[in-house]
Amino acid sequence: MIRQPNKRLKKFVSSSAILPYLAPAYRNAALAALTLLTACTVPKPAPIAEYDPPPPLSRHAYQAQNRPPAPDTSSSPTEDAGIDTQQTYDLPALVDLALHTHPETRISWEEAKAAAARLERNRSNWYPTLTVMAFGQHFTSSFPIPGSALVSNGYAAFASLDLAWTLFDFGRREALVDAGTQRLSAANFAFDRKHQEIAYRVASSFFAYQAALAKVTAAQQTFESAKTNADSVQAKLKQGLATKPDLLLALQEQAKSSYDLQDARGSVTQTRADLTTSLGISPAYSLQLVDLSKLPLPAELAQSVEKIVDQALEQRPDLLARLAELRAREADVKKARAEFWPKVSLRGMVGNQYWGNVHTKPSGGESYSANTMVDTAMLNVEWTLFDGFERSNAVREAEAKRSASQAQLEALRLEIMRDIWKAYADTKTALEKREFALALLKAAEESYAATQESYTHGFSTVIELLSAQKDLARARYTEIDSRATLLRSAATLVYVSGEQNPEVLDEH
Repeated sequence: MIRQPNKRLKKFVSSSAILPYLAPAYRNAALAALTLLTACTVPKPAPIAEYDPPPPLSRHAYQAQNRPPAPDTSSSPTEDAGIDTQQTYDLPALVDLALHTHPETRISWEEAKAAAARLERNRSNWYPTLTVMAFGQHFTSSFPIPGSALVSNGYAAFASLDLAWTLFDFGRREALVDAGTQRLSAANFAFDRKHQEIAYRVASSFFAYQAALAKVTAAQQTFESAKTNADSVQAKLKQGLATKPDLLLALQEQAKSSYDLQDARGSVTQTRADLTTSLGISPAYSLQLVDLSKLPLPAELAQSVEKIVDQALEQRPDLLARLAELRAREADVKKARAEFWPKVSLRGMVGNQYWGNVHTKPSGGESYSANTMVDTAMLNVEWTLFDGFERSNAVREAEAKRSASQAQLEALRLEIMRDIWKAYADTKTALEKREFALALLKAAEESYAATQESYTHGFSTVIELLSAQKDLARARYTEIDSRATLLRSAATLVYVSGEQNPEVLDEH
């Protein structure tokens, strides 16, 4: 039986289809890698309104209004793709959907299957080979004798059973099996890492989409504020309490906020396309997504960066795959060196040779038939003494590849450490910026409310009002960006650490 380092791969092999359904144990482990990342706060967007009149649109209504036409179910049925347009998807459900539908999952799975098949091919060298051979012919032969020639003609047939078995080869087969086992392990680890990569891409796209929706809400609020301010300035102008330039400035800000609103809505379409691409489905599908406004954001880093680095160097699947490839290269070196030694094999044959209706001339016109058993047993020793230095160069090539694999392993170690330190610093910075962004938003809201009331009573100018409006708009975007940045940083830290059960972050 083939020993498979990843037991989940064996479960996949036993399935009737390649990837119709993921094994529950493996799916849960893959989904656990990003369960923590669902601990995020995405504010529920406020109603979205049109210009004149401004009927409110909820977030789901906005999604429904801007939803692309449904795909042709005759050519790509949603049931075949595992997509339920009526289901409300949260982040784990989106990751599960991506693992079912994304082509890259199937690619890594097929590569793992190919590695398992190569290992079985290498194991087959331990077994003997049994060959059946048979042929028939019509023959005519002539042998010179004094005065004439002896001519024979007739039919002949031969059938045999050949056995060949390598008994000893100084470690060639062991090296082949060892290399195949290590490369199967590398394929399994690559399969695991591909799942983490897909989950990370889905999470990043999902957070970007949620941030885009939140920016639409913020842009809508800014537009409504700008419209209210323009109406207020126009009312004061009629009363002679404002000037024409004041009104033009207010209308200018209203036009700019309208532009920003349309730009934010365009970003929603783009991020939705990125999300569906990460899921491995057509952008024509429009999915119902869960509202994450009630879920908390990560609060703090639970582990030190040194501990995260140590854990990553022990469990990152791509690092383990690189280590398995190094061991496979070492087995290749052993095989190349074993080629300098002889091979001892056993060869045996048993068969039957038949001659029928054989006539000879000159003779009395008789014909005859004959049946003869043929059997052979040999012990072969094969030893190449000189081959133009081919084996020496093969050893040097294998050793060079082993050294290159060692260097690649060290390079990946350094890359992992760099990525973790960077992601750790980014997450720590994002946590601090998040607090300042919330304080900035609160201060901007209070400042705008006070300035608007002051302007209403004639104690502030329109310049001060519009300036407070701009500050509030920037504060809203800053708060949204800080939340999105924190979510992406947390997802990146979990991804680069290779965690399956992330404990690097604490929640509120």
